[in-house]
Amino acid sequence: MGQMLQAAAQAHFGPGSGQPKLRAAAIDVDGTLLDSQHQVSEETAAVLKQALDAGLQIILASSRAPRAMWPILAATGLTEPCTFVASQGAFVGQYSASGQLHRLHQHMIPLTDAHHIVRLALSLGIPTNWFIGERWLVSEIDSHVRRESGIVGFEPLLAHLFTETAGPDKLMFMTGAENQHKLAELAAMLPDTVHAQISNPTYLEITRTGVDKAAAVQTLCHGMGIEPEQVVAFGDGPNDLGLFAYAGTSIAPANARPEVLGAATFHTASNDDHGVAQALKLILEHNERKNS
Repeated sequence: MGQMLQAAAQAHFGPGSGQPKLRAAAIDVDGTLLDSQHQVSEETAAVLKQALDAGLQIILASSRAPRAMWPILAATGLTEPCTFVASQGAFVGQYSASGQLHRLHQHMIPLTDAHHIVRLALSLGIPTNWFIGERWLVSEIDSHVRRESGIVGFEPLLAHLFTETAGPDKLMFMTGAENQHKLAELAAMLPDTVHAQISNPTYLEITRTGVDKAAAVQTLCHGMGIEPEQVVAFGDGPNDLGLFAYAGTSIAPANARPEVLGAATFHTASNDDHGVAQALKLILEHNERKNS
């Protein structure tokens, strides 16, 4: 464990720090929980089980669609009754151990606004990714879609999006680095009924206004009687900064974006060095001291 993590954690969680027992951990998935090969390490999975057994609520909070969350939840034992946040906060649910999806909350973009945004994207030459529940629809299958499909482990359906009769949970637009300026152009053209976030420099993710990972986690924690100071948030990207602002403690892996590292309470090791597991071990030790 790095000296930086030890020193910062000691200052934050050490005797006399006054920090309360933590009751929930909201954890981003890609770039945070998963390593650079998009896998959960055995060490991380083992520590997550320890945390669950110790009574810590684990909430995976991701921009991934529910179907792309399923293999991660199954691999880490975070199936029902554990709750997850997907599609950038637009979908909140649980998966049974057999893989059946149970929806708890769903906040869809109004259909007319979604179709308007698809037209704006077409005018800029950017294909649209349309997510609703477990469905992933695309206006075009290009190299970015094929790469994303390889990462999340399932394939989208090529569809005529203007025939959809219900708005999506999330719209996503992907470009190469040479065209990422088009994402900024699209974001500047959006109606005020939607909220746009850059999850990484070449991904623009759009949800209904007021919908994001932080709002979803806050609603879940409030429903469980958990106060913000009893929540720890883990994340590596700009779309995790809302979580950091909400939670009493925020932890960024060493591979996080500079602005995220700057906003974190303290840092942990990178996602390839089991950073989430290292930090969770310290949290469990802190909670144990609070119990004694």
